[in-house]
Amino acid sequence: MSAAYPAANLVAPSAECETLLPGYDFVDAYQMRAGVTGLSARQAAEAIIKHPPSWISLLMATRNRVVSLFQLRTVEFGVDDPHALPHTLGGFPLVAQSEREVVLGFDDHHLDFRISIRVAPDGPEATQVTVSTIVKTNNLLGRSYLATIMPFHRLIVRHLLEHARFRQQPS
Repeated sequence: MSAAYPAANLVAPSAECETLLPGYDFVDAYQMRAGVTGLSARQAAEAIIKHPPSWISLLMATRNRVVSLFQLRTVEFGVDDPHALPHTLGGFPLVAQSEREVVLGFDDHHLDFRISIRVAPDGPEATQVTVSTIVKTNNLLGRSYLATIMPFHRLIVRHLLEHARFRQQPS
C-alpha cells in the first residue's frame, strides 16, 4: 500500500446486511475515511465503481467469458446502460438508493448478491465510506463460484475503495 492512498480496513458488517439479503452465506465490509464532507452515497458509489483500472476491467471481462459458458449473468463493470431497467450504476442493477446508502445487485441461478455503499459523517472534514458485499449461494455452482472469486473479490474491493477519487458534487 502506498502512503499516497488511505487504507481500506476490513470491519464488522452492519446488522442491516441481513435485511438486504436474508439468510446470506457470506458478508464482508471494508471501510475508509474520505477527506470530503457531505459526500452522498451515490457520489461515493460512482467514485468507487465507475472508473475501474484496466486490470480490474480485464479480470471482469475474463470472468464474463467464463460465466457465460454456464449461462450466468454478465456485468460490463464500470459501464452503465442508460436504457436498462432497473437502472444501473457501474454496470450493476440499482436495487435501492438513499442519501446515505446505495444498494446494487441481482439474483441469478447460482447466487444472489448485494453491494451496499454507505456514507456517514466522520468529523468536520471527512466522510466514512463503507462497502459491504452480501452473498447468498443457491446451489453447488454458487458455492464453487464464491470460493473461486473470493481472493479476487477482496483485492478488487479494497483497491477500488482505496483509489476512489471522492469529490462532493454540487446538488
